[in-house]
Amino acid sequence: MELPIELEMRKLGLREKEVRVYLAGLELGPTSVQDIAKTASITRPTTHEIIKNLKQKGLFEEIKKGKKRYFVAQSPDKILGILRIQKREIEEREREFIRIIAVLEAKYSKEKGEIKIYRGEDGLKVLEETFSFTPLSKIFVLSSKVNLKEIKRREDIYKKIKKRLGKIEIKEIYPKRLKTKLPFIERKFSSTLNLKATLILCDKAIFIPDKKQENLLIENPLVVNLLKSLFLALWRMI
Repeated sequence: MELPIELEMRKLGLREKEVRVYLAGLELGPTSVQDIAKTASITRPTTHEIIKNLKQKGLFEEIKKGKKRYFVAQSPDKILGILRIQKREIEEREREFIRIIAVLEAKYSKEKGEIKIYRGEDGLKVLEETFSFTPLSKIFVLSSKVNLKEIKRREDIYKKIKKRLGKIEIKEIYPKRLKTKLPFIERKFSSTLNLKATLILCDKAIFIPDKKQENLLIENPLVVNLLKSLFLALWRMI
C-alpha cells in the first residue's frame, strides 16, 4: 500500500517504482544500486534502469570513489524544475493543437470531401451513431472543459462499442481530475489546457463536437495521424 507521500509524488508525474527508488535514495544518501534496490523492494536490474531514467530527469547523480560507483538522490526542489519543463512542453503542444485547429476551421469548407459538417443537435446524434457502429480499437479525447452531461454521453457510446467489439482503449485528457468506473478508460489532467474545442480522435477520423454550431468530422489521414501523434506526446508528458 502506498504511503501518503508516495501518492503525492505520483501526482508530479513519477511512476510508482520511480517514487520508491527516489525515496530510498533520499533515505540512504550516496549508496549502491543494490542497497537502493533492497530498500525499495525492487529487483536490482529494474532499479538500475529506473535510476538511469531518474538521472535523465535530474533526480539522481552518479559519483565514483575509486572503482566503486555510488548513486545520490538529488534534493526534492529539483522536482520543481521538472514540473516547469513539463509545463513548457505541454503549453507548446497545446499551441500546436490550437494552430492546427485554426487552420482546419479556416479551410474546412473548401475540402468537404475530407471534412464533413453536421449542424446542431441532430447532427451530433448522427455522428454519435456513426461512432457507435464503426470498428474502433482506440479513442483519444482532449477536452477543453468538464461537462458531466457530455462525458456521460460519451461513456454510453463507449459501452456500446465495448459490448459490440469486446475490446476498446480510451485515453482522455481534461483540465482537471476526473474519476471513472469504467475499467477501459484512462484519464489524465492538465491544468494548462486552454483549447477552444473538444477533440475526439479515432482510428481514421477526428470528431469536433459543438451542438450549438457545426460538428466537424475530419477524415484526412495526414491530419488524423498528426493530431494522434501530438495527443500521445502530450499524454506521455503529463
